[in-house]
Amino acid sequence: MAEMRDLITILLGFLGVASGILLYLRLLAFLKERGYSLGRYRYDASHRPSKVEIQTLFHGNTKDEDQI
Repeated sequence: MAEMRDLITILLGFLGVASGILLYLRLLAFLKERGYSLGRYRYDASHRPSKVEIQTLFHGNTKDEDQI
């Protein structure tokens, strides 16, 4: 009976952590819909990063198709 009580305690702990994470993610989505953010420097995968041009081995313009 003691093992069953320990198992229930562990499962309730996992359930509490999972529900906390779910509520946090729903709060972030709710705030994002309204234009608020919790952090200025927080990574947001829904925005595309600015395009960065990488120089080739030939040190030429990367827009030329013949260098690719």
